[in-house]
Amino acid sequence: MQRIQHIFDRREGTKIILKKSDKLNYSISKIYRIITLLNCLDKVAEKIIAVQLSYTAEINDKLLNFDQMKDRKQRSAIKTVLNLVHNVQMAKSRENTLICLLLDVKEAFDHVTLKQLIKILIKLKVLINLINWVKCFLQNRVTDLAFDDERQKPKKITTEISQDSSISLILFLIYIRYLFLKIRAKIENLQSFSYIDDVALYVKKKNIDKNVKMLENAAKIAFTWAENNAVQFDDSKSELIHFESHKATLNQMIILLNNTVIKSKTCVRWLEVWLNRKLNFKVHVQTKIATVIRTLHSLFRLMNSEWELNVKSEKQLYLTCVTSISNYDVEIWWNNQKSYLVKFRKLQNAALRKILSAFWTSSIDAMQIEVEISLMKIRLDQKCKNYAIQIVELSKKHSIRKRTSISYSSQYSIELNLDLNALKYLNWNEMKTNVS
Repeated sequence: MQRIQHIFDRREGTKIILKKSDKLNYSISKIYRIITLLNCLDKVAEKIIAVQLSYTAEINDKLLNFDQMKDRKQRSAIKTVLNLVHNVQMAKSRENTLICLLLDVKEAFDHVTLKQLIKILIKLKVLINLINWVKCFLQNRVTDLAFDDERQKPKKITTEISQDSSISLILFLIYIRYLFLKIRAKIENLQSFSYIDDVALYVKKKNIDKNVKMLENAAKIAFTWAENNAVQFDDSKSELIHFESHKATLNQMIILLNNTVIKSKTCVRWLEVWLNRKLNFKVHVQTKIATVIRTLHSLFRLMNSEWELNVKSEKQLYLTCVTSISNYDVEIWWNNQKSYLVKFRKLQNAALRKILSAFWTSSIDAMQIEVEISLMKIRLDQKCKNYAIQIVELSKKHSIRKRTSISYSSQYSIELNLDLNALKYLNWNEMKTNVS
C-alpha cells in the first residue's frame, strides 16, 4: 500500500473534451463528454485499490449496504431491476400496492468532498493506509484540457473524484451509504435500491395515501441529507410510479422540499428497463423490438452491398448485433408470453431468409438447421435457466440470493445436475421469503 501511495505523489492527466453526436445546442456544457488520459501505472494502482475495496465490501457488511449495486462482484443493473421486480410481484401476491420513488443524483462524482469522505472512512474503521491513499488520490492532482487542437496549461485541482477512474464508483457508493441508513432509521418499512447515482425508494402497503406520505417524508430526509453533504438530486429526473392497476392512484403526487411536484406515471424507465404499472413489460418489449428492427434494416443494407458477404459472415453479424439486443435482460421480462415470442420469431425468420437468400415459402426449420441458429424460445428459456444456475453460485449475503425460495438448491455441480423444473422449487413470482 505504501508503494502504491508513492505513485500518487503527483498525479497528472489530460482531459479531452469530446462533443456528443446528434445534439442541437452545443452551448450547453452537458453536451460535451470529458475523457481523462492518465499514466498507465496510475490506472493499474487505482484498479488494485478498487478490487481490494470491492472485496472488502463483500466480506464486511458495514462498508456498503447489501442493496447498493455496481462496481461489486455479481451486482449488475439486471440484478438491481430483478430485485425491484421481485418485490413488486411479492406485493401483488399479498394484495399490497408498491409505490416507488426514483431519484437521480445530479453530477454525482462532482459533489464528493474530501473531508466528508475521509470522515466516513474513519467512521467505518477503514485501514489508515487506505485512508491516506484516498487523501493522496484526491489531492495533488494536476490536469490540463485539450479541445479542438488547443491545449490549456496544467492546473492543480482539489475537488471531486474523477468519473472515469476505476475506483471512483466504489468511493461514491461509500460516500452515500449513510443516506439509506438514515431514511430507514426514521421511516419504518421503507426499502431502497441504488445503482451508482440511481436511487429507488419504495414502500408497500394496502393504504395508498399512507404509502405516498411515507415516500414524501423519505424524500424530505433524502434532500436534507443531500444538502448537508454537498450532494444534489436532479428534480427533472425524479419519477413516481404505483405498481397496481387501480386508476384512482394516477392522481397521487409527491411534493419535494423545493415545492417541486412529482406526479405518478403509468410507465418509467429505470436502468434501461421500461416498467409500467401492471408490470407486464409491454412498453419495454415494444422498445426492444423497435431497436431490433432498426438494427436488422442496417444489416440488410450491408448484406445488399457490393461486398457480397458470405453466409458465415452474415450469421456472425446477426448473432453479434441482433441477438445481443434480444437476449439482454431476458431474465427480467421473459415468462413464456406468446405474443412477445411471435414478434421476435418473425424478426428472426426474416433474418434467416436474408442470410440464406431463401424464398418466402422456404421451411423455417430447414433454414435454422442450415444456419445453426437455435429457436427463439429455446434461446430465451436457456438464458433464464443459465441465470437460475448463476443464482445458486451467488453468496448467501447477495440481495438476489436472499430473495430466493428456501427450497431452492444451495449448491450446483455437473454431477448433481440441478433440476430447474422440479416441483419442489417455487416459481419466482410466488416466492415466500422474509426479505421485503
